[in-house]
Amino acid sequence: MDTRIISSVVLVLLFLCGLNLIVEGDEDYAGLSFGFYNKTCPQLEKIVEDVISSTSKQDPRTPAALLRLLFNDCAATGCDASILLDAKNINDSEIGSFSNWGIKKRELIGQIKSTVEKTCPGQVSCADILVLAAREAVAFSQGPKIQVPLGRRDSSIAYTSRDADELLPPVYSFYGSVIESLREFGSGMSDEESIALLGAHTIGTTHCVNIQFRTNFTGDNVDLKYLKKLRKICPSGSLSNYNTSLPNDRTPYKFDNTYFSDIASGRGLLLLDLDLGYDLRAVEHVARFGTNQEYFFKVFSSAFVKLSTTNILTGKAGEIRRQCNQLNGI
Repeated sequence: MDTRIISSVVLVLLFLCGLNLIVEGDEDYAGLSFGFYNKTCPQLEKIVEDVISSTSKQDPRTPAALLRLLFNDCAATGCDASILLDAKNINDSEIGSFSNWGIKKRELIGQIKSTVEKTCPGQVSCADILVLAAREAVAFSQGPKIQVPLGRRDSSIAYTSRDADELLPPVYSFYGSVIESLREFGSGMSDEESIALLGAHTIGTTHCVNIQFRTNFTGDNVDLKYLKKLRKICPSGSLSNYNTSLPNDRTPYKFDNTYFSDIASGRGLLLLDLDLGYDLRAVEHVARFGTNQEYFFKVFSSAFVKLSTTNILTGKAGEIRRQCNQLNGI
């Protein structure tokens, strides 16, 4: 049976063209290393990069989907690829939780795994492939390419929708609860890193159903024209809110600092985004990230590595799945 500390964190994940963040040393990463597959699967990172690039060109929604997939996997039970597991009844599975509603691109990780297996059979975990896919999603979206340590193993336990709903915070969370969740998660992130991690919202879209609480809030720092637009596109109680989406910021397919400049201008989309513009613990960091993109990338990179190396399985814990959507014993 897997052993690890299971904690909660908060929703959400990512990075300037050609910028590479190199993190030196392996001793602080709980059994992971930067050259883990150098001998057993040296082609791994190129395989993942090629697939993500090709898929993202065909479907520009791919990068945001992969970032959310990684975050919701790590935030619930650690970065163990448990979110990829299928069940006969989807309502009984981790992916069937309300918090994971709308998750996409799980099958893409399985496709990459199949390609990797042809070259390096039985060597690479689905958990590592998911981390690398999210890293490449950031780079493809004109963000920096983060160097991440590898060597994770996959969960040998299939978690339930109840587990995920208990551990993943709701979309109507305020900043204070987010910070507390990240502290409980045990990643050692600073408040600044936690805020940078939320900058993952800089790419992608959000369904109207997830901003219903946000449209009820007004204040001195709220862009009233933007609020009027949200209320028109996402009318309260409308069934169309489950199908209609809005861009997270003004550049939803580019990883940049627009998310933070939008917040500073009162145009945060989610309730959490709006709250970042008011909370005294956050406003200084929001302002700095919104005016200094390179600094945002630097802090986000650090947060990404901390998120993806906390509460992981290594050594003989867990397993290396043959297929990402099912346990080896099935």
